[in-house]
Amino acid sequence: MLRTYFKIAWRNLVSNKLYSSLNLAGLSIGLTCFAFIALWIQDEWSFDRFNENADRIYRVASKIIGDSETFEHAVSAVPLGPALKADYPEVEQFVRFDPSDAVVKRGDRVFVEEGILLTDPSFFDTFSYSMTVGDPKTALTDPYSIVLTESMAKKYFGQENPVGQNLTIMLNDSTGKGVPYRITGIMPDAPKNAHVTFSCLVSFETLIAYNRADLAGDGAWGNNSYYTYILLKKGVDYKAFAAKLPQFYDRHVLPINQRYGVNKRTAEYQLMPLTDIHLKSNVRYEISAPGSLTNLYIFGTVCLFILLLAGINYMNLATARSLKRAKEVGVKKVMGALKGQLVGQYLLESVILAVGALGIALLLCYGLQSAFAQLTQKEIAVFQSPVLLAFLVGIALLVGLGSGLYPAFFISSYQPTTVLKGSLATSGKGVWLRKTLVVAQFSITIVLLVGILVINAQRSFIANKNLGFQKDALLQVKVNGDIDVQRRIEPFKNDLLKSQYVKNLTTSNSILVGGLGNNGMETVDNRGKKLQTSIFRLRVDYDYLATLGMHVVAGRYFSKNFPTDNPTDSTQNFIINEAAVKAFGWSGADKAIGKPFSMGGRRGQVVGVVNDFHFNSLQHKVEPLAMVIRDFGFSRIILNIDGQKPQEAIAELQAQWKKHFPTAYLDYDFVDKKLGEQYEAEARFSTIFLYFSLISVLIACLGLYGLTTFTAEQRTKEIGVRKVLGASVASVALLLSKDFLKLVGIAIVIATPMAWYAMNRWLADFAYRIDMQWWVFAVAGLLAVGIALLTVSFQSIKAALMNPVKSLRSE
Repeated sequence: MLRTYFKIAWRNLVSNKLYSSLNLAGLSIGLTCFAFIALWIQDEWSFDRFNENADRIYRVASKIIGDSETFEHAVSAVPLGPALKADYPEVEQFVRFDPSDAVVKRGDRVFVEEGILLTDPSFFDTFSYSMTVGDPKTALTDPYSIVLTESMAKKYFGQENPVGQNLTIMLNDSTGKGVPYRITGIMPDAPKNAHVTFSCLVSFETLIAYNRADLAGDGAWGNNSYYTYILLKKGVDYKAFAAKLPQFYDRHVLPINQRYGVNKRTAEYQLMPLTDIHLKSNVRYEISAPGSLTNLYIFGTVCLFILLLAGINYMNLATARSLKRAKEVGVKKVMGALKGQLVGQYLLESVILAVGALGIALLLCYGLQSAFAQLTQKEIAVFQSPVLLAFLVGIALLVGLGSGLYPAFFISSYQPTTVLKGSLATSGKGVWLRKTLVVAQFSITIVLLVGILVINAQRSFIANKNLGFQKDALLQVKVNGDIDVQRRIEPFKNDLLKSQYVKNLTTSNSILVGGLGNNGMETVDNRGKKLQTSIFRLRVDYDYLATLGMHVVAGRYFSKNFPTDNPTDSTQNFIINEAAVKAFGWSGADKAIGKPFSMGGRRGQVVGVVNDFHFNSLQHKVEPLAMVIRDFGFSRIILNIDGQKPQEAIAELQAQWKKHFPTAYLDYDFVDKKLGEQYEAEARFSTIFLYFSLISVLIACLGLYGLTTFTAEQRTKEIGVRKVLGASVASVALLLSKDFLKLVGIAIVIATPMAWYAMNRWLADFAYRIDMQWWVFAVAGLLAVGIALLTVSFQSIKAALMNPVKSLRSE
């Protein structure tokens, strides 16, 4: 019996090549997309979960409470971890991180390593990392010790064993020439699905040994520049433990505040679970760019949409074809076939189709996995996940059974007397379902089209928004702590400015990418009341505004023409931005001039207000900022070059660098490139969303094409009669198209509020975003109508051009 079912199912699929092909294409593409999106979601969700103790590891973050603003940041003070472990038996271990980058040398091999992570020996006790060579308990105990990852060891030493040898690193040394770091071990490369990645580990004791005076005593509690993680003992309720942290703050930090005249808490410690950091963190100074839980939900929804569209196609085409199989059902029932046997027969056809689609999908996954990995920048593959493969089999069977269930019961319910009399052909049975499913398909399609338009409009807005400074034709050079560069910057600057390709040059402690550091500050409001809060800081020189094209809106900029002012520009005065004026409650920029101002031990006054400019991504609003003249040190050189001849400017930079700093490593890049890197995740998301949305539209079109073909077949006689009576090709094509266009119109009405809600939720992640305009929905609707017309027009015109003699004769 089963063998007979298989034969009949196979014959039906082969004899209806068009419908079988459409369903195979829709299901296989749907399963392929599902596999890739599921892999992406699985990878994002898996961040940090490879750690055996992931459910007991928490990062200690801070909520900063000021008079004008309250915010959270991920960084903390060096003494925090040791004090928590000493005070509370619930804390099993603590680990501190200080990510950095530096020039690394071995012989004539010189690189800038961006993955240097200073950490404690407890790193290996807390996180699930191991060493292939060396002892994890002692590898990071001594200052200037380093553990290399396997890829970094190979990069510098090839097949040679590096343990016991040295690397010269320009990190935490006062000479600017680098100091030797002793290699104490080798470990596997860090997993990519961790919120902290690295190329090597350096002993945290290195930092303490180099800067012991600043990292001990009261001052250390005010230096929030590091990351602290704690491992709680098994069975400890982290929420109950977090409730003890205010008392911890009062015991360790509040007395220090009081000695400086602050008699209240200026911060609160908070615990963030390790597994929440990648997807749920929105705090300042995150150690790496976080993911987006919203994007995860969006892709999950698109994933379900694609499967739903593929299932709708099958149900639509199967119920549409039911009239052609009506007599088959009638004959089988007369011959004694039971309803259950008929249901089993049609479900078997559906499952065979789904299994065939699964096979094609697996081939597509194999062929496209490298392209998908390149698109997502993730090293993931379907065949490396047995769980996903098993899940795909289950999903294929579920889609096959689920989408075939209603058609099977629908077809098997025909009454043989009705069927064999031929009266069923005029019945409207199943029409309402097909129309409902078409509306559902195009509702989904319109939501996705709106998504494509809004996401691309937001990307264009980000790319073209005025950031408050000139971002084009700016070249930034990283100093990497080289003392010679800092000592001899003026002769270098003078020679470089003689070039026709370099317009201006400035130095600073940062470029305007990814945020700045902050300091506690003090001023007064309009009523003279003392105001204490936190503010972002930027250390600059006298040419900063001219180089970056900013402008003063009140007062003046720093100038060497005021060396004897009291207070002086070089050591005391401040420039603030417009956001600071608003935050402090001053009634205008002019009112800020002359206000007393202190920050980081510097006391003076506000001498100028500059226009607001973005020093973070557009996901963050412009926040209060204070600028001061830098002291000796700086980390960036910024050149304003001739944008028409960048290569000539770079050649001039290289020549002057070699002349003035022959032993220093030249590390340069364009500022606009660094700015663009802030939005790599959004760009990647929008590209992936675009591709999968277009695939969803394609699947919807496949189903609509099949339905149009079926409708044309069913109305062959009617079309022939109309043509004999003088109907034009255009009128016949319109006749076949208008019913579908009505359904698309209903879909537009249904989809518009859904799309508006979904896109508003996505845009909420951006402090600066586009406004949702009515034309977005109009364009999406017109596109949906255009797609529907293009899909149905080919088959409609083909039917309209058919010779009526042939159609009436065959009837």
